[in-house]
Amino acid sequence: MKDLKSLVKKYWYSAAILLLFLIAVFLRVYRLESLPDVLHIDEAGLGYNAWCLAHYGTDRYLNVRPFYPQNFYGGQSPLYTYLLALLIRTVGQGNLSLTLLKIPAVLASLLLFFVGTKSIRLVFDDQKWSIAAAFLLAVCPYYIMSARFALDCNLMLCCSAVALLFLIRFTQTKTLRNLILSGVFFGITMYSYALSYFLIPIFLICISLYLLYTKEISFRRVLLWAACVCITALPVILFVCSLLFHWETIHFLGLTISPIASERMSDVGVTSFWENIKDIIKITLTCGSYRLDAVPKFYTLYPLSIPFIVLGFIGAVYSFLVSLYKRTFQADSIYLLFFLSGLITIGLSGSGYVYRANSFFICYLFFLIKGLFLCCRFLSSYHTGFMLLLSAGYLLWCISFCSFYFRVYTISFRECVDDVNLNLDYADLYVDLVNMKEFFFFYYPASPYDTQDEETFTDGIHTYHFLTDYSTKISPSSVYVVYKKNNEFLQNLSESGLAYQTWEYPYYYVIYFE
Repeated sequence: MKDLKSLVKKYWYSAAILLLFLIAVFLRVYRLESLPDVLHIDEAGLGYNAWCLAHYGTDRYLNVRPFYPQNFYGGQSPLYTYLLALLIRTVGQGNLSLTLLKIPAVLASLLLFFVGTKSIRLVFDDQKWSIAAAFLLAVCPYYIMSARFALDCNLMLCCSAVALLFLIRFTQTKTLRNLILSGVFFGITMYSYALSYFLIPIFLICISLYLLYTKEISFRRVLLWAACVCITALPVILFVCSLLFHWETIHFLGLTISPIASERMSDVGVTSFWENIKDIIKITLTCGSYRLDAVPKFYTLYPLSIPFIVLGFIGAVYSFLVSLYKRTFQADSIYLLFFLSGLITIGLSGSGYVYRANSFFICYLFFLIKGLFLCCRFLSSYHTGFMLLLSAGYLLWCISFCSFYFRVYTISFRECVDDVNLNLDYADLYVDLVNMKEFFFFYYPASPYDTQDEETFTDGIHTYHFLTDYSTKISPSSVYVVYKKNNEFLQNLSESGLAYQTWEYPYYYVIYFE
């Protein structure tokens, strides 16, 4: 019995982290191929771009090995796209699937689990708080949903969290290795999302001044740190310069750097600065317009978290002000300054979407733990009961969220098209994709040299059309995959007077003529 108690005492922390990690894995990979039930158009574009790069060395617009792959009127950050292209060439053996599309997001989320847990342990120097962080990272909606939503920008959260972890380790150890690794990962973060072009420089300037002021770092090491960031992010710097100064195309390290999406620089300004900040705080703590990264009832981190995040933020501000007055370093300041840098970035660039501010969620984790820590310290002898009650509350929220989220299911248009190809003979297939051909080519990839027509695609046997509306030609030799709410086409079909047959799916009709 004594040996058993000794083993429990020795390994309880590792066992708890392992259990929470297994829960995190399950919540991220269960039914990954079918949930969420919607494919975002940028996910479709990213997947098709990566497939084209893996097979032809171009994006879908025929840009050869672009540093910044083109996507509609803008572009997509290179880190996710090229990681996916590598997976297609290796794991996928040349094939693209929904599961493969989401693997980088899942791996980034699982890495965040360990990075966030380790960061909290370093700051609070207490195993119990790192377990609390692991629990929150495992079960809170945003950390789960962002792992199942394959947007290129979502990698910014994990990359910046790793960079912040090495920065914290540097402040505690003063070892050059940790400082260099921090700089390298801040450089890598700049490949994850264009907003990091503002976020990282703003933060590095602020934190460098703070560390110099509190004598945590020498000016020489600041220069070395900056050099590590710049060397790692050199292609990004060249790309930004091409945007700002309208440079001609540059060929660097096998990549083509050209000013794609330069018109987006016009969005930067101070006109709506405070409105942008208020809006992003609101939607990142509650939910935005996309149900892929938050849902109204459960919010991003559950409604239960909001007061503790606010309290933790106030506590971090107080610690920062005290550290300025006493000229002593406080680890809270790293997360506070990173969060404020993110607010400035969003204030300048604007955003109505949670995913654009995904870097906030490593700060929210810290503020949440800080708020809980302050409550426990205030409650003193009642803190155990308080934490047990709170844990039960989070567990109930989690069960309710999982019951809602994992019971959502639909069949995409791919199953409709597969059934049509298997059972019907036709000349033309009209797929209701609101002229977004990327949805089709995600599921049925084809050479980008053959898919430049915006409205149709011919595979030698069938002609596929990507827009179905009131003006669509009704022909007995055609088959139509129509969204159920497409009243324009359904009215046109009714007025045609033709007799037709219908297969019904959860969100689509397959309409054909005999």
